[in-house]
Amino acid sequence: MAAYRSLLSGLVLSAVVFTGLTAPAGAATASAAVKPPARAGAPHRAGLGVEASAAPAIGMAPMVLPPASGADGIKSGNRSAAAMITRQLTDLSALSYNPTNGNVVLTGQLLHVKGANRDLSIGWRYNSINDVRPTLSVGAVEAGVTVGTGNSVTYTAPDGGTYTFVSAGAGVWTMPPGLNATITVFTSTAITIRFNDTGFTNEYELVGSVFRLKYMNDQNASSPNRITYTYNGSGQLSTINDTIGGRPVTFSYSDPNNAEQPSSIHDDALSRTISLEYSGPNGAMSRITDATGAVMDFGYGAPSDRITTVTDDAGTVTTLAYDTPQKRLGQATYATGTAVQSVWQYSYLIDPVNGFFAYVKDPNLNTTQFRSSAANQNAQTQDPLGHQSQFLVDAHDNVTNTATSLGYSTTYTYNTNNSLTKITSPAAAGGGTGGEISFTYPTNTGNPLSNYQPNTSISSENQTTSYSYDANTNNRYQTTTPGTGGGAGGTPKLNYQGDAAGTTCGAKKGQVCKSTDGNGNITTYTYGALGMPTTITRPSPLGTITNVYDDASRLITSTDGKGQTAHYDYDDNDRLVQIDRGVNCATLCVSYVYDGRGNLIEREDDTGITTYAWDLQNRPQSKTIGGVTTSVTYDGASNILTSVDPLGTVTYKYDAASRLISLAEPGGSCPGTPAFPNATKCTGFDYDNDNRRTAVKYPTGVKNTTVYDNNSRITSITATNTSAGILAKRAYTYTMNGTKDGALRKTMTDQAGTVTTYSYDPMNRLSQAVTGTVTETWTYDKNANRTKDTKTGTADVYNAYNAADQLCWAGSSAGTCASPPGGATTYSYDANGNTTVAGATTQGYNVFDQFTSNSNGGTTNYTYTGSRNDERLTAGSTAFLNGSLGITRQTTGGASTSFIRDPQGTLISMRTSTGASFYYTTDALGSIILLTDSAQAAAATYAYDSWGLTTASSGAQAATNPWTYAGGYNDTTSNRIKFGARYYNPYRGRFTQPDPSNQEANRYAYAGCNPINSTDPSGLASQECIGQAGQSGAALFVAMFAAMAVITLTGGAALAAAGVAISTFGGGIFSGISAAATCRR
Repeated sequence: MAAYRSLLSGLVLSAVVFTGLTAPAGAATASAAVKPPARAGAPHRAGLGVEASAAPAIGMAPMVLPPASGADGIKSGNRSAAAMITRQLTDLSALSYNPTNGNVVLTGQLLHVKGANRDLSIGWRYNSINDVRPTLSVGAVEAGVTVGTGNSVTYTAPDGGTYTFVSAGAGVWTMPPGLNATITVFTSTAITIRFNDTGFTNEYELVGSVFRLKYMNDQNASSPNRITYTYNGSGQLSTINDTIGGRPVTFSYSDPNNAEQPSSIHDDALSRTISLEYSGPNGAMSRITDATGAVMDFGYGAPSDRITTVTDDAGTVTTLAYDTPQKRLGQATYATGTAVQSVWQYSYLIDPVNGFFAYVKDPNLNTTQFRSSAANQNAQTQDPLGHQSQFLVDAHDNVTNTATSLGYSTTYTYNTNNSLTKITSPAAAGGGTGGEISFTYPTNTGNPLSNYQPNTSISSENQTTSYSYDANTNNRYQTTTPGTGGGAGGTPKLNYQGDAAGTTCGAKKGQVCKSTDGNGNITTYTYGALGMPTTITRPSPLGTITNVYDDASRLITSTDGKGQTAHYDYDDNDRLVQIDRGVNCATLCVSYVYDGRGNLIEREDDTGITTYAWDLQNRPQSKTIGGVTTSVTYDGASNILTSVDPLGTVTYKYDAASRLISLAEPGGSCPGTPAFPNATKCTGFDYDNDNRRTAVKYPTGVKNTTVYDNNSRITSITATNTSAGILAKRAYTYTMNGTKDGALRKTMTDQAGTVTTYSYDPMNRLSQAVTGTVTETWTYDKNANRTKDTKTGTADVYNAYNAADQLCWAGSSAGTCASPPGGATTYSYDANGNTTVAGATTQGYNVFDQFTSNSNGGTTNYTYTGSRNDERLTAGSTAFLNGSLGITRQTTGGASTSFIRDPQGTLISMRTSTGASFYYTTDALGSIILLTDSAQAAAATYAYDSWGLTTASSGAQAATNPWTYAGGYNDTTSNRIKFGARYYNPYRGRFTQPDPSNQEANRYAYAGCNPINSTDPSGLASQECIGQAGQSGAALFVAMFAAMAVITLTGGAALAAAGVAISTFGGGIFSGISAAATCRR
């Protein structure tokens, strides 16, 4: 299923863009403990689905849930050490499988309302071990906590997993494995559980004879924002009020087959209703009708009336069978009885010596083996080819060591609070002892939550970042970055409503009122009664943003800095259905249509209608745009078998571990064991035992070989011909911190033996590159603006910036924006931050902030589909086909050039209008460095400077091929490189537009000012391109906080204040080389 997953991971997000919500560098607005990456070092798990988050969803959804009803209850649910595997059934429902005990968990969302710091989510769940019927995750009858023998307390998580606190006496309880939580109140009538990673608390009170959830509180130490639960005289949940209050969700009980469970859930804010029916055995839930009218049905059978069928709104059936009496999943059949039916089989073995074994056989009859301990901790995974990965887990379900099939180990160390203190990566081949990233924590602060939050992080480069927290709101308010004293780093800050500084902005306690970047520039936020930001005042010259929300806190009107107003409409499942930018909807609207499973099936804008088809397993199947259809097909394990566009059909084959082993171009074929070179247009792929791609073998005989060190960092990429002659090569070494391995590239050597040596400042920003006698240096201000460029033999270049991080000019001497030196290149911007003038070039934008024109002597116009720059249709006289795997064709003057891609979207070859094919070689960043022809000769070569400017190109196809630096599209009409949502200026190392997703502290800076180790193929967020332990410095810590920073600043919505992300497959490979091939976030 890996190929299918990669297709979906490249989705284009046509989101409501809400500018101005910028978190300072490294700042977070909510507290969370730092944990190792989920199942770090986990093997390639062929076809098994997307791995679930390791941690239970603590504190994040209403949790009045039933206790375990079986002896195995403590082992069930999404256990943090269980290597959970999850598959989406619809956009709002999923199936998870636990290979350590065979437990299957079904979950679904019914209602979501944004609140202040804690959102209200109402869903349903079914746990095959603990539940005899689907259960609401708001608790209608059953208790949320139960008290057992010796004052033990059992907490039931949203997925039905149970965690038991064992009393140690004197008001102390032993924490259960896998749940970092503390009982802070225990009386005969009240229990409070604090979730240490977030500081959130659940308060339970005795109602009748059971403890029921009364409040869900956020992390604020006093006067917290809280969700409130009330019950009727029968002890049934009657009303939930979210953190805003005044918009209750009410529950009714009228089903004759089960009067104890809710028959309807009514959201008073929008007057939307969810209906539930109970006609299964013993009054089990049989149907859910969501707020849009879409239905999901449940059928029951042996053993013990477990769920055996789930039928979605399209009538597609998922069938489950169990072994008895253990209630473990024995078989899952998706799209039962249809042409795309796939059957997954599960079997088990209990070995008294070696533990519990689960065998997962995919529809292609290939088996993956899991071995787990008696504590239900995954200890080993073996893929169908026999490659094993090992895991060590401590008594609290913390992963302490991972070892790959080749034996490379990463270790994780924790303190007594189960907080991560150190990550040690495998020792690289260069003689180092392995890289280290470490964290320290305060002790005995008087604030229990702060003991779980790092106060410093120390990078693999031995740079220290410090964090400070506000005692009133328990939020991180200040980050002191490395090099602050020496001028490199800054001290970004956040101020919150009700913080110790006395900040106020009309918000709920703990919401962000003010953000201050590293240079001291301030963005302020004011809030309305719904706890959402109504006014955002950004640093001048950016304009102020004003927003209006509906009664469910969904953004319905936003006026941007240019005074342009957008209106947003949604369906009753909060999916965006229309963006209206003006009175003429024919030209100023984008509308969306979904099927009953939440799949986007139609998008309409001023360019026409784009349609999308999905197969009965909810896999993207086809896309039709401009009357042209592209499509894909799958095998039973959801690997892409074919990709079809006007050029023809590309065919893919896989080995037993679902690794791509061959690709046949249109008109070609691949035999079972292809030879290279060949005349059948067959490309082959090789891997090592850690499933890293080591070679691409082209039909011409050219071979690209990639070598990795023990830490999965690329040490060389070499293109050779059949005589082993080197056509292109890049070799890399990495930094050292004493005897410890660093995480940054130190040198790059090309095939001619020319060495470039790199240096970095304390913030890991590129500061110097030395090639022979030529030295280049770059300096930055405290918010990552490049202030000075020097290069041997050329005049120094100084850059000036305003308070909004906009480049005002580049010239021969230092100065302010108001005083450019003579001959300086000047830049201007509109009130949304888009570059409108760059020297002699002017650039135009439409109401969606799409880059629509570029003028410098002549004018080039650009068109797009959707509401962002991602899917470009035309650039001047060139038209693009955004196919299922990315751009697969461009046409200029009637001549078309096509691009063959692997299922990840990575470029394999280019075919010109004459029918000739040329094959790609890239460096470690994904930059194109070579195209070879049928005679194994260089048809195009490229060289780049440190920031991606093409310094040399040659060959007959150099101008034909549009993909260059970092796999981006080289837009020759604007002299920019297009990366997904934005255009990049390699001359200045900056984007021409601010980050629309607000994920970057400096919204113009490219790749965190570290273009040697990172790229930004989506134009939305930089990602490192080094290897398994590439996170450097505080980057790992900051990355884990980044989502929270965006969520809080946008009032509970990721990417946009509206909380909307429209997903469409196709055009989703933002650059020529898929980010998944060389980089990671």
